[in-house]
Amino acid sequence: MIIDAHCHIWEERILPANVKEKYIDLARELNYDPALIIDVNHEKLLLQMNEAEIDKTIILALDYGTLFKLKTYKHYNSYVSDIVKKHPDRFIGFMGIDPQRGTRAIDELERGIKMGLKGVKLWPITGFYPDNPEFYPFYKRVEELGLPILCHTGSCPPGTYMKYNRPAFVDTVAVDFPNIKIIMAHIGVPWVSEAIAVAKKNDNVFFDISSFQVGYKNAPFFFYQALAEAKMKCGVEKILFGSDWPLFVPHMSQKEWVLAIKNLKVPEPMKALGIPDFTEEEKAMILGGNAIRVLDL
Repeated sequence: MIIDAHCHIWEERILPANVKEKYIDLARELNYDPALIIDVNHEKLLLQMNEAEIDKTIILALDYGTLFKLKTYKHYNSYVSDIVKKHPDRFIGFMGIDPQRGTRAIDELERGIKMGLKGVKLWPITGFYPDNPEFYPFYKRVEELGLPILCHTGSCPPGTYMKYNRPAFVDTVAVDFPNIKIIMAHIGVPWVSEAIAVAKKNDNVFFDISSFQVGYKNAPFFFYQALAEAKMKCGVEKILFGSDWPLFVPHMSQKEWVLAIKNLKVPEPMKALGIPDFTEEEKAMILGGNAIRVLDL
């Protein structure tokens, strides 16, 4: 089974103007036409999943209200829930919740559960450190409900602050809430080694490789170095396949990204340094086996 552990979905009609502008800025930074990622509904995603032979996809809602000064924050979770209900065999929904909302964050957590959402997406880019003790009542309820968390780590859009996104802040939450399974997005790029160290010391921490499509195509040595370091230091069982669809499809289709992992082959210069190749079993673990275990599917 192939599982994409990191996808987003939206339609132009539901995008606030300032959010849309951020996506346009990101597309320009990545050198492609913004129109390719502005209207990306679930029908488009399903077509690409089928082409890539992806069995299930985790759709992540985002709570970006505090960053963009938006009063509404529930509509995105409801939108994702409605899509999951239409295709429960293909999609798994994670609710986007900003813990800065205090008791309202816990209320939204309870509402998300009732809507059938199966996990929580944290987006520290809105301006919070994940290990803020004020959020512990929220994490306590997440732990009681047995929900996994996928937390953004690493780089962020222009005009936002990277300081909130270091993997080290995930470490504190993982230690204090050992029963919450936490997935760090993007292996924490540029803090890859830090993310790997956090995953190594905490049994409940994992990471996905979403957004690495650009690195695979433009800086393959960096891509293989990151995966090899993860394999050697904390084990392949910590690595989850992810794409961050639709943001990097203009660089690599879903099918191409899946094939890249199926055909993983450590470059000869790296083998000469003693870095082992990836076995077929390990590739299968990355593509879906690990997600099945982490998400209790």
